Amino acid sequence: MLKDRILSTLKFFDLQDCPLTLLELHKFLLPEPEILTGLLDERGEIKNDAGPASPQVNISQVQACLENECQTEACCLYGYYALAGRRQIISGRWENYCYGIKREQLIAKFLPGVRHLPFIKGVSVLGSQALGMPREGSDIDLLILVDSGRIGLARIFITSYFQMLGLRRHGRKVANRFCLNHYVAADKILNSDRNLYTASEYFKMRPAISGRAVADFQKNNFSWMNRIFGNAPVIIPVDESVSVARNFFERLLGGKTGGFLERWVKKAQYGHINRGEFIVVSEDELSFHPNNRKQQLFNSFFDYVQRQRPKPPSLIPEVN
Repeated sequence: MLKDRILSTLKFFDLQDCPLTLLELHKFLLPEPEILTGLLDERGEIKNDAGPASPQVNISQVQACLENECQTEACCLYGYYALAGRRQIISGRWENYCYGIKREQLIAKFLPGVRHLPFIKGVSVLGSQALGMPREGSDIDLLILVDSGRIGLARIFITSYFQMLGLRRHGRKVANRFCLNHYVAADKILNSDRNLYTASEYFKMRPAISGRAVADFQKNNFSWMNRIFGNAPVIIPVDESVSVARNFFERLLGGKTGGFLERWVKKAQYGHINRGEFIVVSEDELSFHPNNRKQQLFNSFFDYVQRQRPKPPSLIPEVN
C-alpha cells in the first residue's frame, strides 16, 4: 500500500531528525515493507538476488494519500511532513535554515578553486547541507571524485588547499568547515557499502565541481540505488571547461614522476590510517566514518518495518 511506503519513508528520515517536503518524500519514497525486506539484508545492504523495486508513483498520488489516508499518522507544518507527534523536528529544520546560508556562501566562494587542482574530477555536497538540514555545529560534507591512479596525490592537493584557507575540518574544529573524508575514483562502480543510507546520500548529493563527473558517477551506480528509491531521478550532467592549471599539473605528474610520488604518498598516508569498521582504504576509495551510527539507524528502522509487514493469514485471529 502507498500509505505504508509513505510512513516507512517518513520513519527512515525521522530517525535522522529530518522532516521532508512533498518533493523530497516523493523522491525518496521507499518500497512496501515486504518488498523492502526482500531487497535488503539486516545490515541494510542490497541483496545480490534482490528482485525489482516497487513501481513508480506520481507526486499527486503521494499528496492524495497524505491528505486522505495519513492524517492520523503524519503531520504537516510549513510545508514539511513528519510522523505524528514529531512536529518539533519540523520546527527544528525551519529554525536551523539560517545556519545553511553561511555555508552556502562558503561553498560558492571557495569550492570553485578546487577545479584548478590536479586529479580532482568532481566534487559534490553531501549530508545535511545537501538536503537543507543544517545545524549550528554542522560541517560541510563533500564527496570527492578523483583520478583512479592518483587518489593519494589528489588527497594531498585538496587537503592542502582547505588547510591553507583555514576551512578544513579537523579535531574539534567542525562548524562551517569542509569535511574531506570521502574520496572515490570517478569511474568506480560500487561493489560494497551498497545500502539504504548510502543510496540516500548519493541521491541527495548536489554537484559543486564538474557536474558531468558527478552525474556519470551516479549513473554508473544508478541500477542498484534505483531498486531502493524507485522515484529518484538522476542528476542532469553539466559540462564545464577544464582548468588550464589543472591540465598543466596533470601532464606534469602523469608520468613516471607522478607514479613514484603517488606510491610514496600512499605509503606515507595509508600507514597512519587506523583501520576499523566504516573505514575504507583501497586503491580506488578512501572513506573515513569511524563514528558512523548507520547500523543503529538500520536496527531501529527495520524493527519498525517488521511491525508494518502484514501478518500471514495463519497468524490473523478469526473473528467470530
